[in-house]
Amino acid sequence: MMNDSGRQCISVEEFIDSVIILDREGKIKEVNRATLDLLAYDRKDLLNTPMRKVCKAFSLAGIMKKVPIRDYEMIYRDGRNDEIPVSVNVSAAKTGEEISDVILVARDSRKTRELIMELTGSRRELEKSYAKLHDKKDDLVKSEKLAFTGRIAANIAHEIRNPLTNIAMSVHALEKTLTPEGASSRYIQVIVRNVERINFLITELLNCARPSKLDLRMHDPHKILNSALDSARLMIKSQNIRVVKKFAARPLKISVDREHIERVFLNMIKNAGDAMPGGGKLTIATERSNESFVVRIQDAGRGIPEKDIIRLFDPFFSTKKQGVGLGLTVCYGIIVSHGGTIGVESIPRKGSVFTISLPMFREVVPE
Repeated sequence: MMNDSGRQCISVEEFIDSVIILDREGKIKEVNRATLDLLAYDRKDLLNTPMRKVCKAFSLAGIMKKVPIRDYEMIYRDGRNDEIPVSVNVSAAKTGEEISDVILVARDSRKTRELIMELTGSRRELEKSYAKLHDKKDDLVKSEKLAFTGRIAANIAHEIRNPLTNIAMSVHALEKTLTPEGASSRYIQVIVRNVERINFLITELLNCARPSKLDLRMHDPHKILNSALDSARLMIKSQNIRVVKKFAARPLKISVDREHIERVFLNMIKNAGDAMPGGGKLTIATERSNESFVVRIQDAGRGIPEKDIIRLFDPFFSTKKQGVGLGLTVCYGIIVSHGGTIGVESIPRKGSVFTISLPMFREVVPE
């Protein structure tokens, strides 16, 4: 096709995008094959018809004020009255100073939108995978710390317990030769207490990384929680703590080692009490989530500083003056040995919530 100056022009039929040419009244003057394919119309059905037949909320006056326009979002309607989102570039042909034709070059946005949605979905999946990977990394680091602690504990147990036993036996023999009222007898009692404490620490270290073989049986977790609360009743009463139980209404049983899990619950309850020395509300909530039993133990205490949360389950880390720093480490080892997870969230001066998740079903020892 040649223009008035004799130069060759590109025909609208050569465009892979939809091309619609309008006259000054907004009627369709020309279309290309790509437009007919996009809108499922015959050429005769479009020529000399108003653009509003194929474009939702079309305003020629509004477009004329903005020409030229790039990437203008429009909604076309096809022959079945289905809506097609398009991205349109609008330009104008002039005769002298006046606009003679308006040219709309449109690209179907559906595939682009689908691609964006797919990419957005993929990004969300990647973010979820990254979060899971991050959690698994944290669990792996904690497990490695426990394993390292276990190796140290095993060496300590081997190297120290034998001489410690000899010390204990010798002290007890020496004690029999002394009068109970003498100063030497008091020193003997100090030695005995410290020998017992060292032996306790060694035992706790071993329990951190290598809990004893689990005796898995089906138990009602709510009964275990109530038993732990009963064991802590003196602390609860003396500190004026109000216990709020929000147990799942549906009866259930899970396969756990009752003794170990009760120890975890009791430790969590005592920690909550330690966080509220002046009293407060202790909330224990349970629910079944998919194939897991979830327990949330929430206090209204002073909270845990953010810098301490990442170290909370580390061996020998404690924020208590008299704390050894093995209680939460032992709890972590017990929960992990059950195939579960434990986490904590805390807000300074508002309290903390420990969340324990245990699998509902594991191989159990027959009753």
